[in-house]
Amino acid sequence: MPGGCLEHYLQLKAAGELQEDPRQEICMKMLDDLAKDLMSYNPKMTRAAKTPSPATVAAPAAGGWMGGIFGNKPKAAKAPPKSEVPLKPAPGQRGLYLWGGTGTGKTFMMNMFYDKIKIKEKQRIHFHEWMIDVHSRLHKKQKGSSMNTQNTADDLVEQVASDMMKEGWLLCFDEFQVTHISDAIIMKRIFSVLFELGAVVVATSNRPPQDLYLNGLNRPLFLPFIPMLEDFCKVHDIGEEVDYRMISTQEEDHRVFITPNGPHEQKLLEAKFEKVCHGHYRTDALVETQGRKVNVPRCAENSGIAWFAFSDLCDQALGAADYLAIGNAFHTVFISNIPRLTMQERDQVRRFITLIDALYECHTKVVCTAELDPIQLFYVSPEERKTSIADEIFAWDRTVSRLTEMQSTAYLSVAARSLSSEQFLSQYKLKSLSDEDCKELWRRYDRDDSNYLDLQELRLFLEDLLEKHCGHRDLSNELFDMCRQAIVTNADGHVSFEEFQNYLCDYSTIESQLGST
Repeated sequence: MPGGCLEHYLQLKAAGELQEDPRQEICMKMLDDLAKDLMSYNPKMTRAAKTPSPATVAAPAAGGWMGGIFGNKPKAAKAPPKSEVPLKPAPGQRGLYLWGGTGTGKTFMMNMFYDKIKIKEKQRIHFHEWMIDVHSRLHKKQKGSSMNTQNTADDLVEQVASDMMKEGWLLCFDEFQVTHISDAIIMKRIFSVLFELGAVVVATSNRPPQDLYLNGLNRPLFLPFIPMLEDFCKVHDIGEEVDYRMISTQEEDHRVFITPNGPHEQKLLEAKFEKVCHGHYRTDALVETQGRKVNVPRCAENSGIAWFAFSDLCDQALGAADYLAIGNAFHTVFISNIPRLTMQERDQVRRFITLIDALYECHTKVVCTAELDPIQLFYVSPEERKTSIADEIFAWDRTVSRLTEMQSTAYLSVAARSLSSEQFLSQYKLKSLSDEDCKELWRRYDRDDSNYLDLQELRLFLEDLLEKHCGHRDLSNELFDMCRQAIVTNADGHVSFEEFQNYLCDYSTIESQLGST
C-alpha cells in the first residue's frame, strides 16, 4: 500500500538501516495487507438486542462486580438453559496476533504499523497497562451504580467496553499476556463486547494463544477466551515458514536484559560471563565499604567483572553505600534470576530500586536475566496503586526508565568509553573476534557516533592496542602512518566500520606492525 508500513520498511532496508530479516518482511506484508482491508472497514458500534429473560425474584448480590463474576450472584428461579450463539467476525474485522521470542522485532513492527495506518480511531498501548485501565473503570462504574441493584457484572463490563470503543476501535496491544486471575476471569466478557461492537485487535506476544495464562489459577475460567481470540485474529508465529538458512546460525544474542528466565536464558547468561572472563574467575573476592564486607560470588581474575544472583544483592541487608561500592569496583555486573516482584516482597523491591540507582550513577554495565521485562517485573494491583502510599510504587517508574536506558546503545557506548584500555580490551580474545565483538569495539572508538573514525579516534584505537601489546602508549607518527595506510582503503582518509573490522580480523598483521617498534 502506498505510504504504508511495508513500503516504509523496505525503504529502511534499502537504505541499510535494517538488516535482512525474512521473518520481519513476512510480518510487515501481513500488517500491510491488514491495513489495506481496514481502510474500507467500519465498525457497527452497536450490539444485538438482548433476549429478555423470564422475570425472577432476586436478592441483592454480594461482593461487588467481581462477586458476580466469581458466582456471588442473586439467587433466582432457574430458567431453561439457552445455547450461546457463537460470536463471529464481520467481513474485514479479523485482526492479527504476532507471537515470537524476544528480539524478533515485534514492538518495532507494531509501532511502524500504528504510525503508518491512516485511521484516527486507534489506540496503541501495552496490554498490561490497558488491563489496569479496564479494572479501574470497572471499579468506578461499580461505585457509581451502587444504588442501582439491577446492574450486573455483565452490564458494567458492557459499559466499560462501550466507553473504550468510543476512544478507538483499532486496538494495538504490545506484549499481550495474562498473568493475574483478575485479568483472566474477565477477558472473554470484555472482548466479547468489544468484538461485537466491531473492535479490531492487532497484538504482539511472546506466547501463542494456547499458552496464555498457562498453569494460572482457575485457568478453566480463561480457556473460552482462546478460541474467540483465534477467531478474531489471524495467529502468526514469527518463526514459521521461514528459510532459516537465510539467517546466520552464528548470530550472537547481544541482549543485556534477558527475558524470560528459563534454562536457555540462564545458559546464555553463563556463556556471556564465561566469554568476557575467558573462563578464569575467582570466588573469594570481597568489596569493603564503611567497615562492612560484601561477598562477591564470582568475579573475573583480570578485569572488573562480577557475578551476583538477585538474592545475593536484594535478599541481604544491603544499602546504597554497598551498591555504590560494587558499582565503583566493577565496570560490568552480571545479575542472575531476577524474579517477578510484588508488594509482598517490598524489602527486595526497595533494595532493587536502590541497586539500579547506584549502578546507573556509576555507569556500570548490567547484564541480567529476569522473569519479565522491566515494566511488568514489579506487579502492583489496581487497588494497591490507588490506596498505597509506598514509595516503591512511585519510584519504580524511575527504575523502569533506567533499566531501559541501560540497554541502549548510547548508555553502553559511554560505559565502554569510560574504561581504561586494559579494562576494556581484556574482555575480548583479540585473535578471534566475533561480529558482535567488533561492534562493541567500534562503539568505544567512534566517540562522536559519526559512523567513521577520524584521525584522533584512530590514534586512540591504535594507542590502546599498543598498550595492550607492548605495555606503553608511545605511538610514533611513523607507526601511526604505517597502520593507517594498512587500515584505510578509501580516498577520504576516514575509517569505516568495514575497514575497522577487516583490520581486526587479521590480528597477526597488527602484532607484526606493533611489534616492529
